[in-house]
Amino acid sequence: MPTQIELTLTGMAHGGEALGAWGDRVVFVAYALPGETVRVELVEEHPRWARGRLIEVIAPSAQRVAASCPHFGPDRCGGCQWQHIARPAQLDFKARIVRDPLQRLGGLGKPQVHPTRSAGPDWAYRTQSLFFPANAHTLGLRKPQSYDVHAIDHCPLLHPLLAELYTEFNLAWDGLRSVDLSVGVSSGQRMVTLRTRRDQAPEIESDVPVAINLQRADDQVTPLIGEPWYFETLAGHEYRFSAGTWRPANPFAVELLLHTAAAYLRPQPGQTIMDVYCGSGLFTLHFAGRGSLLIGVEEDAIAIEDCAFNCSHLDNVALHEGPPAKVLRKLNDPIDGAILTPPAAGLGHRLAQNLARLGARRVVYVAHNPATLARDVAAMAAGGYLFQEATPVDVAPQTAYVTALALFTR
Repeated sequence: MPTQIELTLTGMAHGGEALGAWGDRVVFVAYALPGETVRVELVEEHPRWARGRLIEVIAPSAQRVAASCPHFGPDRCGGCQWQHIARPAQLDFKARIVRDPLQRLGGLGKPQVHPTRSAGPDWAYRTQSLFFPANAHTLGLRKPQSYDVHAIDHCPLLHPLLAELYTEFNLAWDGLRSVDLSVGVSSGQRMVTLRTRRDQAPEIESDVPVAINLQRADDQVTPLIGEPWYFETLAGHEYRFSAGTWRPANPFAVELLLHTAAAYLRPQPGQTIMDVYCGSGLFTLHFAGRGSLLIGVEEDAIAIEDCAFNCSHLDNVALHEGPPAKVLRKLNDPIDGAILTPPAAGLGHRLAQNLARLGARRVVYVAHNPATLARDVAAMAAGGYLFQEATPVDVAPQTAYVTALALFTR
């Protein structure tokens, strides 16, 4: 018979689970809050930690609220983790999620982490989302910590344009891996990318104008209807985002990200700024438009094509395609600062050392995973860079996900 225990929760972990001590082990509990006393059933046990399924909230937190979505909860949709938490507490927990790994993994005693900043609506903000076949006919989102899929008929996080597109394309068939839906709020454009195990998709008809792409198992994208991209205006700049590339799911938070990065980097007209992992040019276009000389580095060929298109009206942008660590080794022209948006694997010592060799004095690190940022404190230190401060930005309300912008100087 599974073990049931009672414990008081004391913290919040990256990923959105509350945690508490049970003997010499840490127990992680989803859909709970620090300060609550709960009864859980242990569903996963290890020598140093365990995971419990919430059975009962014995003493609830004052920050607990009723979830507004019927799909929210254990063994249901895993898209949201925090609908049960009041918004002010969500922001506080996100700052903790950034601060705690900087202390534990980064070795920083009292890192300066500012209160979490947010912008835009708390609901109906997503303009891009990935859905999976829930059965032979409908789509859904993956369940928490599972590859199983929970069928959904609606999602309160979807922007009205995306919600309309989901209603139109909530269908599945044999061989479908996932459906990537995107909309441009400013342009009104809609894009659907069908990720399949086969090279063919069934004939599709739509009552709304939409671009449709096929993305095969090798990730190659083939346009079926229209062009394989859409346009969106963000912070006064028009961007093209192609199928298969990263693009911001919450356009309402982009201006806050850009302004926070600019406040840290302090770029001046005529200074040279390097945008490492520049993607489609979110930061490149913004800083180049302010008069700085921009060097963009990106490995994804489609993304850097978008970046070149987005910056084609400017003559102060130079782009380099290839793995950033290799590209930086070959560059010698001095730079004044840099902005980094590294993958989950992190930077590596050599990349930070090459930034120092090129002369960058201020570096802004954009972290989509706070643990990656914390581990890279050592990599940045190898290049002579010291952590100064970080600002969490809530790009995904109702979830545990947070983007942190950190300033390093030398």
